[in-house]
Amino acid sequence: MTYRLTRLSLHTRLPLALMAATLAAPLYAADYPSQNIDYIVPFDAGGAVDFTGRLIAEAAPDVFDGHQFIVKNMPGGGAVIGQTYVSKAPADGYTLLAMTSSVINNALTKEVSYDLDSFTPLALYNLDPGVVVTAADSELTDLQSFLDAASNGDVSIATPGNSTSHHITAVSLAQQNDLGFRYVHNASAAMQLQQLMGGHVQAGFMSLGEAVGPAEDGSIRILAVMDSQRSDLAPDVPTWQELTGEEVQWGTFRGIAAPADLPEDVKVALEERLGQLLTSPAFIERMNEAGYQVNYRDGDAFREYLDSTADKMEQVLPTLDTAS
Repeated sequence: MTYRLTRLSLHTRLPLALMAATLAAPLYAADYPSQNIDYIVPFDAGGAVDFTGRLIAEAAPDVFDGHQFIVKNMPGGGAVIGQTYVSKAPADGYTLLAMTSSVINNALTKEVSYDLDSFTPLALYNLDPGVVVTAADSELTDLQSFLDAASNGDVSIATPGNSTSHHITAVSLAQQNDLGFRYVHNASAAMQLQQLMGGHVQAGFMSLGEAVGPAEDGSIRILAVMDSQRSDLAPDVPTWQELTGEEVQWGTFRGIAAPADLPEDVKVALEERLGQLLTSPAFIERMNEAGYQVNYRDGDAFREYLDSTADKMEQVLPTLDTAS
């Protein structure tokens, strides 16, 4: 009898529970989006992540039924503040993160409350390959002279900071090729350029997008691009692989992610709409005009890229303290 009463009680309460859950739950794909979307940029305004995020925001209403992407800058802690905010936000599709390699670096090198599994990758839209650069008047005029110098002694290298993706790139290449680097860490690409042009360092590792302008005005020289193919932004610059035969692909990326546990129907809706936006001729033209290439990958391909990048960084991290 007790068993039958329990069953009856459950049947009686079940419709009420379902009704309550339905009323409390957000409306998903059929009604998505029904409001504006917060786009969290975990850096100050004015940088590449912020700038490209605002290009995305300009185009968003066309594919999000008139709803806007509200760009919100949340800098601090090397992007930790903004990344933490998104990792703890409701997984409803209305809070998105401007995702960069700093998510991986921070999770591996700092005490943070999140890791890659705290996010749902949705789209990668820009791959900015790393480059090796020297001052325009440097005696290191090509990659071979740079490698020869580093093989015979310490070459001073400007980076945008300890444990940044460019620092990790340099450490990885030094390990693989038995090169001697002495690192001078800066706080930005602008400071790297000052170090180079002032003759304070011999070379630097930075992003192609950051180097193209100074190279075009004759301030620096780009020795090699660390990608599988030459870039349209610098078609005359060879790849590291062309010159050495070694397959090298390092760089920074810019993508979009949501909190983990995003409902599948919302994830599908977001991926489809972002795919339309990021591959549209108008968006690609705006990006190209600003000096950025669009390298679109969907959520699954973005996840594969993230995992591969994290594996590379984990292999290098144990040596960062001694190589800093």
